[in-house]
Amino acid sequence: MGRRISTEAVQSGQTLATAVHDRSGRLLIPAGMVLQDKQIRVLLSWGISTVEVVEDEQAAANDGHDEPPELPADARPTPEMEEQADTILAERFRHCDVAAHPMDGIHRLAREQLLDDLMRRGHKPRSA
Repeated sequence: MGRRISTEAVQSGQTLATAVHDRSGRLLIPAGMVLQDKQIRVLLSWGISTVEVVEDEQAAANDGHDEPPELPADARPTPEMEEQADTILAERFRHCDVAAHPMDGIHRLAREQLLDDLMRRGHKPRSA
């Protein structure tokens, strides 16, 4: 699902496939985080030499174009995508009561966006 690369080769916009922990096991950056320059600096400052990033076959096919592919109106995420999104969000929202207002709405929107991102990355969407 991911590929291991040198932290020095990580580029802003890549997504972590697995969580990154420090030597004592403390979470530095959760899986699913889209890395920006700040997170890359954190990885380097903590001495993290490699990370596992999500394979992005769609980006390779687009030759680096930033435009995400359009999804069909009836596209639906696969059960695997839904499971992956739920795992990522469980980590991100672990200190929140996602059943209470306003976190319920924030969690719902985050899940919708994450599933949309997963489908745009070239995963096979299922039709309705």
